Amino acid sequence: MPELPELDVLAENLAARLAGARVAAVRVVSVAALKTFDPPIDSLAGLAITGAGRRAKYVWLELGELFLVMHLSLGGRLALGPKPASRKVAVLTVELDDGRVLSMTEGGTQRRAAVWLVDDVEKVPPLAGLGPEPLDPGFTTARLAAILAEGGHTLKGMLTDQRAMAGVGNAWSDDVLHRARMSPFARPERLDEAEVERLHAALVGVLTEARAALAQQVGDEVVIPKASERLFAVHARAGAACFVCGDTIRSVWMGDRETSYCPTCQTGGRILADRRRSRFLR
Repeated sequence: MPELPELDVLAENLAARLAGARVAAVRVVSVAALKTFDPPIDSLAGLAITGAGRRAKYVWLELGELFLVMHLSLGGRLALGPKPASRKVAVLTVELDDGRVLSMTEGGTQRRAAVWLVDDVEKVPPLAGLGPEPLDPGFTTARLAAILAEGGHTLKGMLTDQRAMAGVGNAWSDDVLHRARMSPFARPERLDEAEVERLHAALVGVLTEARAALAQQVGDEVVIPKASERLFAVHARAGAACFVCGDTIRSVWMGDRETSYCPTCQTGGRILADRRRSRFLR
């Protein structure tokens, strides 16, 4: 699923390429994805796109007083081209008066992409319960410490819980923990002051650097940049060598998600046991 760095770049690209374009027609291909009915989706026809934005894993187009909010889910993408995407993968298409078509698509079988048309983004129910974002100016070390003190999760679980902090998911949390030299199974409420400061620096550093690197990948079409294996430090690199110490990167399953880590950098050399087969090592 696209996360904060990818969607930040996407929102910036949408704003740059679509500002001023006027909507000719909107076609909902996947009716189940449309979560609102008032105002009707047809009310976008004739309106000009005035900007774009992002919050957590949601991105939207601004059209005057209306907001077309999209959640791309795991297999979602946005593409801008001369013709709409195939109906096999299309969720929504926005035809512009200059002949371009913005297509929201979703691959795979889960089909969890969602669309809302609202006059206030806070009216999108999932957005109301989100936590602060790590790149917000107010996200200080003290704010992070207060979140971690709540406990109730592993450290990996806390980083990816959108109610605790928003925008970080399975992929970038792996790299944040690697940069911070912390086990994904560490208890967040047990971190000392120095560890919290290290984690805060890792969060801000990894996400800022990722966003800058991904911005260089966007071409003429509006697409979500995809982090390459080389851009990731450990995520999805199990079996490869750690760029920092040279140890072999390992992976372990936490629930239904695969977590990548470096034993030398993060767990004192210990190999974490897979929770699906045995009790894990802390």
